[in-house]
Amino acid sequence: MDIVPQVARTEDWGAAFRLIFQYLPAQERENRCANALRLLQRGELDPHGLFIIRGPAGLCGALLCMPVPGRSALLWPPGVIEDRRAELEDALLRHACAWLRQRGVKLTQTLLAPEETFLADPLLRNGFSAVTRLWYMRHSLNLPVDCLNTPSRLTYQTFADDALFRQTLQRTYEGTLDCPEVNGVRGIDEVLEGHRAQGTFDPERWWLACEGERPVGVLMMTEIPESGDWEVAYMGVTPEARRRGFGREMLLHGLCEARAADVPTVTLSVDARNQPAWNLYRSMGFEPYDQRVVYLAIF
Repeated sequence: MDIVPQVARTEDWGAAFRLIFQYLPAQERENRCANALRLLQRGELDPHGLFIIRGPAGLCGALLCMPVPGRSALLWPPGVIEDRRAELEDALLRHACAWLRQRGVKLTQTLLAPEETFLADPLLRNGFSAVTRLWYMRHSLNLPVDCLNTPSRLTYQTFADDALFRQTLQRTYEGTLDCPEVNGVRGIDEVLEGHRAQGTFDPERWWLACEGERPVGVLMMTEIPESGDWEVAYMGVTPEARRRGFGREMLLHGLCEARAADVPTVTLSVDARNQPAWNLYRSMGFEPYDQRVVYLAIF
């Protein structure tokens, strides 16, 4: 059998997803396959990123990758038959990574639940690294009175696509504890493009925080269309303004804005290594509800 990855034809889609999700119980596998097919049919997944290897008896390997705005991509680990497993996995991953590079992708990530990390072996053989664990947290917007009565030292300007916002955002990445591996991989225009594509972008929910005339941080929130929740897509404070409580004030500002808009829940994700951020979020009433292990390849 020649191991030659190719783009899946429409009639291959169902079988390809069954290979990718073969490790799941039967009903969950069928649910995941049906959802993936819906996303393909609606154009939310690019069918050109669904690769297969065809053998004499049918499909023997499949992998899905998806470029996303901001020179990034998401990739699901390959699903293959047992015969020549490593060879099939490696061929699919090499092909997918080459295809992503050709499209200008600079970083690719796979997020796996802790019980799925056994799928990561082919990733680790092919240039991916396990960099951290992400915690997903949410807030019910039941804010304590002492939070609501906290006087603020900050003023807020809504997003203007100008040099000041960009420079401040860039400065907040200096010394960051949230996935520092990706710091500097993409330009600031590419970073902003990626954030704009998350959920429903509204410039009224992106703020430049200032102490007097001096910018000290950036807060970006976005609406999740499926649920109506808001997500803290990014929050950062410039190095010289850290450890002064500005992160707490900025986060409180965002939570109050969400509550005023009758948002059900506010969510965010945090690098497990970022203990100061974890402590802040917990102290503000965020509760962890899920986690993922992050595998990253930087091209």
